[in-house]
Formats: sequence, structure tokens, C-alpha cells
Amino acid sequence: MNTKKTVFSRMAKAMPKKQVKLTAIKTIEDNIDSFIEAESDASYLAYELGDELIGKIEEYRSEIGQIDDFIINGTARDLPEYAENILEAIYEIEDKSAELGVDPNDIVDLPMEFGSLDELKGRVISASDSLFKEAEAKYREVVEYSGFLNNFWN
Repeated sequence: MNTKKTVFSRMAKAMPKKQVKLTAIKTIEDNIDSFIEAESDASYLAYELGDELIGKIEEYRSEIGQIDDFIINGTARDLPEYAENILEAIYEIEDKSAELGVDPNDIVDLPMEFGSLDELKGRVISASDSLFKEAEAKYREVVEYSGFLNNFWN
């Protein structure tokens, strides 16, 4: 009987170990598919997607950054100065041509896109009043929306 007791006590001691082993196997089986998927996602992010997105961000920043060059080296900010100079000249031509009794359009040779001195005058006034303000507002909107551009309009 002692032998029987010894055998049963050994079996009882061995049982929890087998249950632990069975639980560990079940844990692996329950998690292996999710692990494989998570490992694949992490690998894709680390070695492909992350670099791809960084490249797109760099491309975006470079493309959007062209507005800095446009504002710094362009003439949009100078529009009021040019408009003021032309408007003063138009008023002077109108005054002098009236004194001489001459049509002001006969004095100035304008590009074809301006039919007359009055048309040029209207465009200059419109450009210096509303177009300049709209251009500045749109530039500031782009700068603010980008979140990383500096304001070079000043």
C-alpha cells in the first residue's frame, strides 16, 4: 500500500506541472497569429511605411516651401508701390493732356491687354486696393495652415 500511496503522491505532484505546460502551450496557440500580425505591422512601419511617409512629408515641405521663394524673390509685395507710381503718372498725363486738348490715349503706348488709359487706371486702382489685400491674406492663410512656414510678407 505504501507503494500505491507513493505512486499517487508522485502523480499528484506531477499534475500541476503538466497543467502549467498545457496552459503555456494554450497561451502560445492563442497569441501566435496576433503576434505574427503585430510583428509584420511593426516591421512594415519600421522598414517601409515610416520612410515612405517621411519622404512624402519632405516632398510636401519642399513644395509648400516654394511660397517663401515666391514671396522673397517675387514682386507681389511691391504691387502697391508700382500701382502708386503708375497712378500718379496717369493723373499727370490726364492733367497735361487736358491742358493741351489731346486724348491721353494718344500720348501713351500701352500693351494690347489695356484698351485705354482708363482701363489701365481701373486695373491699377483695383490691384492696389483689393488684389494686394487678397494676395496678402491668402499668403498668411497658407503660412498659418502649413504650421511650419515663416511669414516673409513683411
